[in-house]
Amino acid sequence: MKRNCNPSVMLLMLLLFIGIQTTGFAQSKADAVIMLNGTKKEGKVIAILANTVKFKHAGENLEYELKRDEISRIQFASGRVETINEAPATAASPSSPVSRSTSNPADRKNKIAVLPFQFVSNELGFQPGPMSKQLQADCAKSLIKNTSNVIVQDPLTTNRLLAKGNIDLNNAADVDPEALAVVLGVEYVVFGSVNVLNEGSLSSGGAVTTYKDKEKQKRDKNNRDTKASGTVVTGNSAVTTTNYDTKVELTIYTDQGSTYYSKSKNAFGSGADSYSSSLNYLIKRTPFGTKSR
Repeated sequence: MKRNCNPSVMLLMLLLFIGIQTTGFAQSKADAVIMLNGTKKEGKVIAILANTVKFKHAGENLEYELKRDEISRIQFASGRVETINEAPATAASPSSPVSRSTSNPADRKNKIAVLPFQFVSNELGFQPGPMSKQLQADCAKSLIKNTSNVIVQDPLTTNRLLAKGNIDLNNAADVDPEALAVVLGVEYVVFGSVNVLNEGSLSSGGAVTTYKDKEKQKRDKNNRDTKASGTVVTGNSAVTTTNYDTKVELTIYTDQGSTYYSKSKNAFGSGADSYSSSLNYLIKRTPFGTKSR
């Protein structure tokens, strides 16, 4: 038996379905709070009060209160942008760690700067601070050697400009890439991280002993005692190898905040310094690297 569906009911069901899909899509987006120091916090804005903004980070239930005088603007999931405080046009105030630069896109063209790397390891012999700057220097050297058509900023200059902009070297990665590019006067900003995991040590080898026993021979026909001379020779050999699991990540952003290149690679080999070859591998395959396709 054939049933005739009421067109009004069908239209209502269709609108309800579209509403559900639209609601689900909107809920998948997040609000973004842009701080005056350039950092971005994504989640849900609960309320905007006189002195604070109530906020929940994405995936969390804990509610935070952000100071209004530290917020630049709020980008709502709906697309609406509300400006809370105008960014200063001159040097930063004490509450704003990023100072403004006079660099413009033309001045920044084809220039690249490397931030201090994030270094993580369970090996007590490594000091994260010195390793972070060492990796920064190694990356800059590799860029000079393995790329073309870019001008690599000296790491000392990069760190000096970060300090001048009141940006903590250890937290530079928390600042928006476009803000960093303006402060550093470059078109590209390199973020890198190296993880070195000590997986334990393995010992191999052993001891080998060669010897001759003393022998007491029986009295010969001349009734004299004869002895065989005895010698003992012992050889020992042992090798202890520490195995490391190393991963290198490299991300390059433009002065517009977009991702220009992002790759990671597990190091080939188990040595503590095996990150070096992986870093060179990734740099050679950047869009301006010698192995780019």
